Amino acid sequence: MKKVVFDYINYKSYLNEKIINAPNKGRGLKLKLAKFLGCQTAYISQVLNQSVNFSLEQAIKVNQFWSHNKEESRFFLLLVQHERAGTQDLRLFLEEEMNTILQRRKNLKDRLDIKDSLNENDQHIYYSVWYYAAIHILLSIPDFQTPARICEYLGLPLKQIQEALEFLVETGLAIQKGNRYEIGLTRIHLDKSSIQIRRHHTNWRSQAISSIDRNEPRDLHYSNVLSIARNDIPKVKEIFIKAIEEAREIIKVSPEEEVQVLTLDFFSLRNDGNLPLE
Repeated sequence: MKKVVFDYINYKSYLNEKIINAPNKGRGLKLKLAKFLGCQTAYISQVLNQSVNFSLEQAIKVNQFWSHNKEESRFFLLLVQHERAGTQDLRLFLEEEMNTILQRRKNLKDRLDIKDSLNENDQHIYYSVWYYAAIHILLSIPDFQTPARICEYLGLPLKQIQEALEFLVETGLAIQKGNRYEIGLTRIHLDKSSIQIRRHHTNWRSQAISSIDRNEPRDLHYSNVLSIARNDIPKVKEIFIKAIEEAREIIKVSPEEEVQVLTLDFFSLRNDGNLPLE
């Protein structure tokens, strides 16, 4: 398993290993980092191999360069401050702060080991907007298990993606492995009586409208208002149910390559489904 920033007590060791373990052994990464920070490549080498340290302002930029999430950014800043500390008292204080974060992560990991479903509050967050579920499902595709790739796929701000991933990890819906994320063990199931059902349907109908506006030829949209005999309504409904079941059987064994959204509506315009309008 790839190491993450929380596995280090020295930010220079972390960055050196991160660069070495990058594709092509990190060739060109120091140059890219130097350009991002607005400094010379020689300065980056001095920081990584000598007694020179990044300023806190530069550390913030390093967090941005490596797409650290909020907790990773906080820990990295503590590492930089620890290395820059001029007194033993300050170093001890910063070590306590880092240990607090590490302990909280350990406790969270212990809790996630026994979690098997979302509580009501987490369900409220998960179904509050469409992209939590979208990101969650994207993690089933190996090519979309990093924040940058998810950002590219969904066209959302990186910060938004990172915050959603933090929530998914905290609830056990995702597991972080190095700089990658995979689907976790926590299950999601909405009963028909759940108050989240309405939000769930609304989220994806709103995305269907966005898809209609984009007018992509690969997408399928069908809408029709029709009149039909009352006795035939259950027959048509049964056809749709069977089609969904057949589709689910295909989906069940289909390799994860793309995320598609399936919404189906067949409903009456009557204010009351049982009584005629007066």
